Amino acid sequence: MAPLDFWTIVVAGAFALCAPIIFAGLGEIFLERAGGFNVGIEGMMLVGAVAGVGGSLAGGFWVGLAAGILAGGVLGLLLGLATAWGKADMIIVGIAIGLIGAGLSIALYQVLAPASQGNVTAPVQPAFELSLLAGIPLIGRGLAGAGLLFYLAVLLVAVSWWVLNFTRFGLRLRAVGDDENVAVTRGISPRRFRTIAALIAGALAGLGGAAVSLSSIGTFTPGMTGGAGFIALAVVIIARRQPWTLLVGAFVFALFNSLALLSQTQNLPLPIELYQALPYLATVAVLCVSSRRSWAARRTRIVPA
Repeated sequence: MAPLDFWTIVVAGAFALCAPIIFAGLGEIFLERAGGFNVGIEGMMLVGAVAGVGGSLAGGFWVGLAAGILAGGVLGLLLGLATAWGKADMIIVGIAIGLIGAGLSIALYQVLAPASQGNVTAPVQPAFELSLLAGIPLIGRGLAGAGLLFYLAVLLVAVSWWVLNFTRFGLRLRAVGDDENVAVTRGISPRRFRTIAALIAGALAGLGGAAVSLSSIGTFTPGMTGGAGFIALAVVIIARRQPWTLLVGAFVFALFNSLALLSQTQNLPLPIELYQALPYLATVAVLCVSSRRSWAARRTRIVPA
């Protein structure tokens, strides 16, 4: 296979794989703008994935997406109520929700598809192709066949950017995250906005999980998100809570995932296991570099006595 053809396939796969990371990352941006942090994204995505399959079986693809959003939103609301109103530690609650979501997703799928019935296959995203873009070198094939979920993710990036930067809700959300006491003096309820942000984070994580199961597979398997929630967390940190930068970062990490998948069918020079580890190695490496830069920036602001 020619190098250009190889990388065209890798890029096309990245476009098809990055939507779940974008959805989950956008939710995390809303929560972090309010001063929160959600380590339970993976569990929310898994519940969204199984709910998406159930909803799609019951009423089609769009019902499946709605079911995933609803399922993730319930866990997000639980996170918001426990932390904003119950004053529980957000990290501990997030870990608990992640574990609950992972176990609950398996239990729900056993109810949805008992072992005696075998696996079930739900309707997936409808065909959507922009053939006019196919002629662009390297990226045209990927853009043309990226799928409906990718373009829905891009639309949500634009909407999130506008909401966070140009609406009263977005500005108040940032005020809560920047200084809770100042927000209170201005008549803003930090508990209310953090609960709403957690609800949005859960709903978008659920949407990301539904995107995993309904993009092309149409079924659920335990742990099928494959750490996408943790990658979304890393991308948000790297993107500095900016939606458009998140889009770029999600594509870069999806590029590693696409290369790992392609390595299973191509005779590449390195072991398959190394390619499969690339997305996670890249996550650790980039987080280390990002943390180092933040530490250096803080040191430069220290004025000697």
